Amino acid sequence: MLWWKRRDNAVSWKAARQRAARGAAYLDAVDPGWYRHVDLRRLELADGTACVLGQRYGSFLLGLGRSGLLNLSSAPLHSLSPVDYGFLCVQHVDAEVQARDYALLNQAWREEIRQRLVQEVLEAATEGLAKLASSAYECEPNATAK
Repeated sequence: MLWWKRRDNAVSWKAARQRAARGAAYLDAVDPGWYRHVDLRRLELADGTACVLGQRYGSFLLGLGRSGLLNLSSAPLHSLSPVDYGFLCVQHVDAEVQARDYALLNQAWREEIRQRLVQEVLEAATEGLAKLASSAYECEPNATAK
């Protein structure tokens, strides 16, 4: 069975969320900070240059290889399904179903990316506050203060 046909995926919000979460977690492991390279306003998974992999790596096909999703070595069974990881819509269904799947995936990926951006801001703010509190604690008291 070919790598992109490994599994039939249901087209639903729940399935799109699960697939995008799986893909985002994969990218977190192989390319930390990948989400900083994706413009949410341009994000369109049906477009090979505006999709997650396209925006990060230049094109969908380049992204498959550079992210390690597609392995063209002597062991191609180790390639991962871009459908299962939310980078590609379900295959072998009519165009309406594919369009719905892409619409759901676009929204699911936006949520995954927003979550990471918000988490990054919160972590930076927490770190900044901790440094500020630490430096304020270490300052000499004002000798003129009464």
